[in-house]
Amino acid sequence: MDPTNPLHLILAIIAALALLALIIGIIVFLVKPSSRRDSFRLAVPLHLVSRKNKKNHIFLGISEYSRLLAAQILQEWKLEKGKKRKDQGHILFIDLADTFSPTAEQLLKEQLGSRRVKVINGSLRALDVPSLAQSIGLEGLQPWLENARTSLYLFSDKLPENARLLSLATDDSSIRAKVFYYASVPDGYDSLVASTGIRVRMLNPHQMSFMHLKLDCPDQMPHNFVRKALDKEGNPLGYVEDGLHALVVGFGHTGQEAVRFLVEYGSFVGKDYLRAPMSIRVYDPQLQRKLGSFLQSAPALKGDPAFQWNADCAGSAGFWEAFERDADTNYIVIAIDDGSKNLQLGVSLLQAAARAGRDVSKMLILIRDWKDTRKSREIMAYYNAAYCPEGVQVLRSFGSTREIWTPDVISGRRLKDTAKLFYENQKTMGVSEDWDARRERLSKPGAGQLQNQQELRRRQAVDISRALYAPTLLSFAPAAGEPDAARMEYLLAQEHLHWKNALELIGYTDGPLDELNKKHPGLVPYPDITDERNRSMGELAVKSMLALREK
Repeated sequence: MDPTNPLHLILAIIAALALLALIIGIIVFLVKPSSRRDSFRLAVPLHLVSRKNKKNHIFLGISEYSRLLAAQILQEWKLEKGKKRKDQGHILFIDLADTFSPTAEQLLKEQLGSRRVKVINGSLRALDVPSLAQSIGLEGLQPWLENARTSLYLFSDKLPENARLLSLATDDSSIRAKVFYYASVPDGYDSLVASTGIRVRMLNPHQMSFMHLKLDCPDQMPHNFVRKALDKEGNPLGYVEDGLHALVVGFGHTGQEAVRFLVEYGSFVGKDYLRAPMSIRVYDPQLQRKLGSFLQSAPALKGDPAFQWNADCAGSAGFWEAFERDADTNYIVIAIDDGSKNLQLGVSLLQAAARAGRDVSKMLILIRDWKDTRKSREIMAYYNAAYCPEGVQVLRSFGSTREIWTPDVISGRRLKDTAKLFYENQKTMGVSEDWDARRERLSKPGAGQLQNQQELRRRQAVDISRALYAPTLLSFAPAAGEPDAARMEYLLAQEHLHWKNALELIGYTDGPLDELNKKHPGLVPYPDITDERNRSMGELAVKSMLALREK
């Protein structure tokens, strides 16, 4: 190049300016927040590309729930050894906020303490594009979503945003990742997406609270708080002499789940093979507004004499008069708010029971406590020590985020493993079709697809319910060996009552079999069973539960 040539000089200046513009562009691309930059980060770096087919976890939305779950996933990874470590991928947080702080990734890494945590900036804007990745402006995310080993969490604190993301995810046929959808209240959407074939699991903390009780709190289950009939040696005869007497304070979403839990796990047969008299008293000043939709979802409960519905406030004169009058009440669930009011009322109920001279060692007061603070634990310990016999804890918290927001509960893997173990026991005793084959058969597209899917949901729900119910049923059975004919008959009646309750709670009523309209001919009292197949399936279930004693 001749520097004295004006043309060459102009070209040199243009080249220099172009190079400077390129350098500035690269710097802006790498530093300034942009969806293109983040797609580039997903698609190009070798350490991310090499991990896109591993077990990755993608969080759409940064929230308390996403941080808590990510921390526990990292802890599990840390404890894993050998081949499992090779399957581990990355934890990606997709920040969908309008503004993105460059310090967000560093702060999250400091909180979680891992280099495997990445924060990517996206923006939920497009609703008419063929893929979820495009809709949030992160096309580089597509290979991750196509990986069946990926877990996608819709955990934004903005619940409408989660609903929009779920709609996009179900419309995207390329997604093979498991989708976990957080909704603070049941919204029914999980049943609607069931027909799309996408793997969606709705995470509802109210339902998860009682799932935690069923899986991990055997001493808090209702069967411990009823008077069982015993023989001279102290062995159970298989029925109860007196049913459960429960109190539910607060009929919001947690209170409604409490009622479902008590119906399914607190109903027991008496000496006549029918449900023993029981009572469930429910208090909520907004009861009339809430009760209609609840009974619509479980119409078989309408007119059930076990229920006493009260629109009084907790702490009203009528409330305390009823508590003093019903001296048998010993199983109490308090779900007024997230914690503070629940704890205050729980303490007052314990004090009132102690003043009345009741045997508080046979009482349980479950307090819904989302935050489970050290202060609340100290208060419960203080009043338990003051009013209860040594070693007895009447005041117990349940449903804390720390307890239920775990990989085990959220993934449902232990729940499925428990159900499959129960199902495999049944298979060895005569069930010919295995779990996965049944799912594949009833999931095939074609005529009657919706009816088949509803049948599959019912059958899987029953298997899961029976597997979780096994410890309750076994508390009425001998510790070892086969029960005699009389005890076996009571176990069959008890299992049938539970099965009947479980179906009624998901909306089934008695009638000719009709999956779409949720009718089943077996929903009758045990003495009225005439269908031999129903009876044989009950026997199979009881024998499978007895076989679980050793496992």
